[in-house]
Amino acid sequence: MKFLYYLSSLLLIKAELHAQQLKFTTALHRENEKVTIYREWPSRQLIDTLRLTGNSFTYKLPAGAGVYSVQLRKPFMDAVLLEEGETVTISMTNDTAVVISGGALQRKWNDFEKAMKPDEKAWNEWGHKYEVASNLEEKLKANTESNRYAEKVQGARLAFVLANAGNLAGAWMGYYYAFAWSPSDLDKLVPAFQQQAAAKTTYSRLRDKQAAVAAFNMTGKKAPVFTLPAITGDAVALDSMFGQHQYVLLDVWASWCTPCRATNRKLAPLYEKMNKKGIGFVSVSVDEKRELWEKAVEADKIPWTQLRSEEGMKSEFVKQYKVQSLPATFLIDKNGTIIQQHIEIADLEKL
Repeated sequence: MKFLYYLSSLLLIKAELHAQQLKFTTALHRENEKVTIYREWPSRQLIDTLRLTGNSFTYKLPAGAGVYSVQLRKPFMDAVLLEEGETVTISMTNDTAVVISGGALQRKWNDFEKAMKPDEKAWNEWGHKYEVASNLEEKLKANTESNRYAEKVQGARLAFVLANAGNLAGAWMGYYYAFAWSPSDLDKLVPAFQQQAAAKTTYSRLRDKQAAVAAFNMTGKKAPVFTLPAITGDAVALDSMFGQHQYVLLDVWASWCTPCRATNRKLAPLYEKMNKKGIGFVSVSVDEKRELWEKAVEADKIPWTQLRSEEGMKSEFVKQYKVQSLPATFLIDKNGTIIQQHIEIADLEKL
């Protein structure tokens, strides 16, 4: 299950040589309500606090490029606001909608947000269905649909950042979603911001994320060898499989991991064909309860070697393979070298 978060309203403010005018009106907040203004980019800091006069306020932002947010409570509003030298206006209507106007770049941002709303809504709805699902079949369907919309939204965000890497909109989105970019996304984003002198903060954050990902990357390293109990009761050593196959797919999973169960069911019909072509399969469950593991193996009709690390996610096996989330897959060659991590079924079929 992929969980990503987004702000309901985003507006970036780029101050030019002089301070920019910010005008706010609200139909829902009371007289003297506290307003907090932060600078969010290139670094977060409190800029000012003020009070509403009637149902509005006017404020001059500091000079210099940056991204700012305006926050109020009762009801809560967090508008992260973009402006190219024109007056920024924000209004909050009776139905809690936040309406923001500004320059050409702001309009581009607004158009992007509007285009994303249907897919973001569907993503959230399927995520909720996943959380309340009462059985595995419902969870599998909700997980598939949630992931489909997540990939669609995240793909659109990536395209927007790459197309706007030279302006503040792209710099802010790249920075804000740094926690969510995949390794392949980072491989595209880091070079895009490397030459953007005005976006050093974004480049640094993306590089930090890339370094964090690399710290858990096992590709190119020797696969740590281990011996674990199989579902049959026998002890099986990983290196005993290297001489029997051209490649070995090591899959780390658990009965409670819905994406893992979906992968099991997709791989099971392909196992015999891939095995004949030289790919051996071995799964290691991190279930702490043996009965849950056995029940899941039977339900998913998994035909290949099944092992279990009894200490679960705290086991030495998990530490050796630097497993951070499930499912985790490692493709190992006959020499015992991990040649690919997080491999997809489509990659196996191509192989």
